[in-house]
Amino acid sequence: MTEITGRKNVVFLVLDSLRKDRVSVYNDDVEFTDSLQALADDAVVFDDAVTQAPWTLPSHASMFTGLYPWEHGTTHARSYFDGSHETFITEFADAGYDTAAITSNIWITPHKGMTDDFDYVENFLGTADNTISQRLSKLSTKLYDSLGTLPKRVIGRQLDRAFRLFGVDDSCKSEETVAAVESYLDAQPAEDPFFCYVNLMEPHEPYHPPAEYLDKHGVSDTSSIPQRQKDMFTMDDPDFEALRRIYDASVDYTDNLVGRITDSLAANDLANDTVVVVLSDHGQALGESEGLFGHQFTTADPVIETVLFVDHPDLDGDHREEPFELRRLHDLVPYYAGLEPKPDEVVADTVRGGCEFPENFTGYIPSDAWDEYYRKHRYLIRDGTTVRKSVDEDGNARYQATHRETGESVAVSDELREAVDAIDSGTAVDHGADADDQPGEPDDRPEEAADEEIQDRLEALGYR
Repeated sequence: MTEITGRKNVVFLVLDSLRKDRVSVYNDDVEFTDSLQALADDAVVFDDAVTQAPWTLPSHASMFTGLYPWEHGTTHARSYFDGSHETFITEFADAGYDTAAITSNIWITPHKGMTDDFDYVENFLGTADNTISQRLSKLSTKLYDSLGTLPKRVIGRQLDRAFRLFGVDDSCKSEETVAAVESYLDAQPAEDPFFCYVNLMEPHEPYHPPAEYLDKHGVSDTSSIPQRQKDMFTMDDPDFEALRRIYDASVDYTDNLVGRITDSLAANDLANDTVVVVLSDHGQALGESEGLFGHQFTTADPVIETVLFVDHPDLDGDHREEPFELRRLHDLVPYYAGLEPKPDEVVADTVRGGCEFPENFTGYIPSDAWDEYYRKHRYLIRDGTTVRKSVDEDGNARYQATHRETGESVAVSDELREAVDAIDSGTAVDHGADADDQPGEPDDRPEEAADEEIQDRLEALGYR
């Protein structure tokens, strides 16, 4: 079929930090993503999807609202979603869908404001998931955000030292997440539509896939493998080749987890009535670009280019080669579910994205590297060229352009320089921030969680 017939359930499956080149859908040399390939075989595959931010929270906020980070104000510098912009989740709730969020991702929680529109939320936070903790979290982060830059840096580094004293649960809780999804699908009444957001953290550092996957990918010694963002600054001689193997092992394990979710859909007779949207919110640097690891400090191609395909029971498999901004899922997902008419053309002539000065990650940037990593980034893709703008604290900007097909550096044309500059001048887009807001300078947003359990989980993922 080529037309959508009636309303459909939706499983919105985010595979955190998954790179395109580690999925057979985009790379024929990959031989360990059979479950993802089976979904993609009959799916609408987006060959050129790009995130609007190289980090989970602003990327999700853009997908949920359709806005750029500098419009919705949830950024590296202000890590909280204040709910002032409507998400597409409300469309499902208004249409009578049961809405659920099942994820161990610490940023997609009530404490960060990202789950307020869901009926059911499972974050595996235990005693930390309560009203008092959520209120304390928001209160304390408002206070933190009111401080000047220097006090924030001092506090951030002290917190980093203090958090190491706590026992850290550094698992991705993948088994718990999939088990919760299976239970949710088992309990779903056949006549009640649902929207289920799922976030699997396994491709995100730290990497602890089961032993069978480590053995399969030749990982024996993990002592020299960077496991957290701060290892990029503190590890003397990281083994990037071993890092890539353990990353592949984690992706391999993730593929198995995806297979369990699709098996559960089939076992509950839901597959023919469910749209499965599979994507990564961003990718991951694995040491290729000057030893970069992670995703918080870079807008390199493996970080901003993402996985995206949609397995729809009514639609034939197809490939969309045009550039696509992940924020347009805000318009596309309700259409795929049968709630809205087909939107106007959602492919992009120009792709935009960026991130602010990374306040969340200042605790482990060494002083001699501060000017290199404490920066604001903007990126723009147009006519086969990516131009990147990086700005330091004093407003000094540097520009770089690359040819997307060859990867070679090219001259930054006046037209591209003006286009990337226009992002922060407020002339690059035709929607977004209130008139009183300055583009690129979002108002205060809460940032830090108050509960020790939440802080432990943040530290486990390499934040602070």
